Amino acid sequence: MTTPARLALCALAATFTLSVASSARAADVKRRGGQAEMMMGGSLCIPSRTGCKSTDEIVGRTLPSFGMGFTLGFRPIRALMIGAAYNVGFFNADYQTATTDAYRASYQNSFFAVIRGILPIWRIDLGLEIGPGFSRQVFNARGGVLPYDRQFSQGFALKTAPSIDFFVTQRFFLGGKIDFIWNFHREVCTAEGGNRACFKRDDNDQASVHQMIVGFHLGTTF
Repeated sequence: MTTPARLALCALAATFTLSVASSARAADVKRRGGQAEMMMGGSLCIPSRTGCKSTDEIVGRTLPSFGMGFTLGFRPIRALMIGAAYNVGFFNADYQTATTDAYRASYQNSFFAVIRGILPIWRIDLGLEIGPGFSRQVFNARGGVLPYDRQFSQGFALKTAPSIDFFVTQRFFLGGKIDFIWNFHREVCTAEGGNRACFKRDDNDQASVHQMIVGFHLGTTF
């Protein structure tokens, strides 16, 4: 082998070695320890026994709105996170009586204990989360329009959530997440003043639908 060829081969080997070392350093992210994160985006209605539309005494449908969530957890190993989460998702309750809009505000609050399996690939985390918890869903009526002040349901809920994140720095990541919140509420209640009445769910109720929150996901390990 000629001297120029040897020099070229040595240069190529050195470049490859430096490239591998640089890539290794670039993927040296801190995945263990505490993790805090939030997401924000759109909130959508998913039909259950209770639907996302009504053709009964009021007519309309539950349209998308805004939602967000917060999670605080701990990663004992790179591929697992355990923690607690809170979600709030709003609904655009577009329902009308014969004369006016039926609802002035509608939303759901949810609390979960979560466990997330994570597949770490270089700077990317592919996650799948599941968590049992509690949710409360409220549809507040406009004053004097309906025979009640609000319709609500509450009880056991289950969250499933796929996510994909990219570590921009060693500890900070950005990505996307979808929270599916499955409500297993047995009753829908109406309240007027201090009086409350609860009934089995009906196809034309507004409260007790499922909810999806999809949006940007960001967080940090510490």
